[in-house]
Amino acid sequence: MITPVRRSWSSKELFNTLTPVMFTAEPSVVRARWDKLWPELYTEYDARHLQKELSIRNSIATREAEAFFNAWAADEERHTDGFIRIMELVAGGSEKDLRERLDARSHDFSAINEYLEDEFSLIVMIAFDEMCTCRAYAKDKEFYAGLGSSRFVHWLREVIADEAVHSMNAVNVIRARYCDRIPGVGQILDSLISSIADDPDYAGTFVLDYFGGMYTKEMLTKCRATIVRNVAKPLTAAERDGRNRRPN
Repeated sequence: MITPVRRSWSSKELFNTLTPVMFTAEPSVVRARWDKLWPELYTEYDARHLQKELSIRNSIATREAEAFFNAWAADEERHTDGFIRIMELVAGGSEKDLRERLDARSHDFSAINEYLEDEFSLIVMIAFDEMCTCRAYAKDKEFYAGLGSSRFVHWLREVIADEAVHSMNAVNVIRARYCDRIPGVGQILDSLISSIADDPDYAGTFVLDYFGGMYTKEMLTKCRATIVRNVAKPLTAAERDGRNRRPN
């Protein structure tokens, strides 16, 4: 059985010496920070709702996928905690208020039903989605650099690395358990991309949160090509036991 690559780092340790008074700004700046950070927080938080939906539907069929989703969910909680702390520091948020807002949101998985019915399709969707998120976050470095501390950029780099590893781990599940279905990966990705509207209506599903100018058709096409290329690579012994620590 393959094991997912895991990374060890802590948002709490990165931000433990920072306080909100260090990042005071005009109300319009604080509002702009909130408007940018809030969607990024709730989409990361929605991982727990996707995991719950997968449990309800019994979508997970293999030990490899179960191990992947357990590791993935723990990382997404780490990202959620980090976003909450950043919003407390720079956007006038409080953890209590933010978590209440998060808990009050609704979730509708009907738009991705076809990808939740089969573990293979699910894993392909996750591999693609995590690659898209990785590349979208990479375009946010200027924003985080402008928040007033190099620690925010450090944090963003850690999150980007996590997302890259998530995509790699999902790809490895496909290579280990579904090598006979790899020729169908491109068709699933084409279906996903064609279903994405120019102004998508995100329904709290964690995946397909492709709002914002960075999610261009060109970027989605490049992510598709990366996933198709990666699933075609032979699975090495190091990848089978999780010793390969470098994302594809």
